[in-house]
Amino acid sequence: MKRILTALTGLLLATQVQAQSLDGASLGVMLGSDSGVAVGYHHWDMGIAVEHFKVNVDRRFHTDVHPNLYFGLGGSLSEFSGQRVGLRTKVGLSTRVDAVEFFGELVPNVTFGSNGKFHFDYALGMRLHF
Repeated sequence: MKRILTALTGLLLATQVQAQSLDGASLGVMLGSDSGVAVGYHHWDMGIAVEHFKVNVDRRFHTDVHPNLYFGLGGSLSEFSGQRVGLRTKVGLSTRVDAVEFFGELVPNVTFGSNGKFHFDYALGMRLHF
C-alpha cells in the first residue's frame, strides 16, 4: 500500500495542473479504510462507506502553495457501537483530467463515545464531474 500511495503522490505532483473548477457536482468511488461512494458538490466532499455504514462530510480548502494540495475539516457518523460521531481533518492531493478527478487523502480523526479513539483513515479514488 505504501508503494501505491507513493506512486500516486508522485503522479499527482508531476501532473500538469489544469484549472480545477469545483463548481457543480461529482460522483465516484473511494478505496481505502472506508471504501464506498465519493460525492462532491462545490467545495464539499461526502463519502458513504459500504462495508460498514459510515458517512463523512468535509469542507475542502485548496491552497496557493500547490494547486493540487488541499485540506479539509468535517465530521462523520457511523453505525459502529461506541463510535457513532467523529471529527475529522484531512490532507490530500488531487488532479483532474478533463471531467475525471483522481485523489488521495490521509484523514486523522477522533471518534466519541464509549469506544472513542484517535485514528487515521486513508482513501484513493476518482470522481466524475458533471
